[in-house]
Amino acid sequence: MNCARALTVWLALALGAARTDAAGAVPVIFQTAPGRFEIAAVDATAAQAVVARADEAWRMLAAPLALPDAFPTPVFVRVVPEAEWREPVVFRVIVEAGGVVSVRLRWSESTAEIFVRRALVQGLLMRLAVAQHGVSERITAPLWLELACVGWWQTRADAAQLDAFKQETAQLAPPALAGLMGWQRGDAEPRDLMVGAVWLLTYLQGEASRAGEWPALLRRVLGGEAGLVALAGSFAGRFADERERELWWQVGWHQFRRGRTLPAMEARESRGVLAAAARFVFLDGAHEVVLPLREVLARENEAAVETAVRRHAAELDRVVSSLHPFYRNAGLTLTEALAARGGPRERREARWAAFEQDWRDATELEAASTAALDALERETKTSTNR
Repeated sequence: MNCARALTVWLALALGAARTDAAGAVPVIFQTAPGRFEIAAVDATAAQAVVARADEAWRMLAAPLALPDAFPTPVFVRVVPEAEWREPVVFRVIVEAGGVVSVRLRWSESTAEIFVRRALVQGLLMRLAVAQHGVSERITAPLWLELACVGWWQTRADAAQLDAFKQETAQLAPPALAGLMGWQRGDAEPRDLMVGAVWLLTYLQGEASRAGEWPALLRRVLGGEAGLVALAGSFAGRFADERERELWWQVGWHQFRRGRTLPAMEARESRGVLAAAARFVFLDGAHEVVLPLREVLARENEAAVETAVRRHAAELDRVVSSLHPFYRNAGLTLTEALAARGGPRERREARWAAFEQDWRDATELEAASTAALDALERETKTSTNR
């Protein structure tokens, strides 16, 4: 099934179901970006809430999961009102024969945040599995990886969550890797395994070298390989037997428990966070309209704009201290620009110009740093081959 056909089928199903279930109501449809998430819901407020979370999920998980800029088809998310939900679970992820990944999510004002996050993460992992392995009965999103990504997302998006996580870790013993990586859906979800999953994801990334051990492990487990088998094959030479494997893992656990870990984003993550914070999308009838930051700052006495600015400012305030050094100044000046809305025109223009300049400086620094590292790697390879 090609991309256009997949999209047409999904939209037809979403529209048809909505008309049947909601007495003729037609859903609104949003996308976070082409080839990422696409959300349909009868309630525009519900759709926008899920869109905000989906956009944040992509930004926070793009680095650890090595996500592409876009998939050929997005993860399709349908937000279903609680009164129309007939499933025994809160959400369901479906992989269709043509490779389309869709998520159905029960929605009400009381829907717990953790279920929204888990639904989006599971959908994203299955979409990555399809991209890497195609559609087969073997592809899977392991439970430990799903909860690890949810915890990573939470602690990267809110520095206070990371502090709380570290304090909780101090009261727990490291879970055995066999239990953690062999965790199955339907099993109990004890807190030590949920915490351990996040630290395992963090540790595996830190232990990986340019040889790509972590991406190799990720690919293997998404393809259905048992966790411990994938670990031994991807991180070859790190341990000789089960005892050494557990010791290797416990060292990582205690490193995070005792170390002073700050939630620092990579440059790519920081760029994505700031780009999203400076991008304002509004619904005009049935169409999405993107307003430039400069225009948003100039608009006064508009309730929709005021609400959006406050939401963006609150989200930015949570993560500005975690931004990569290249983007820290841009984050601070964007915060000041949002706070200047409604003030004198000269002040607004000055704040906007300052952010634009800091953004240019940051992207130039990131590009120069990437080029320098690429050149160093090429030189190292050349020297090694001589």
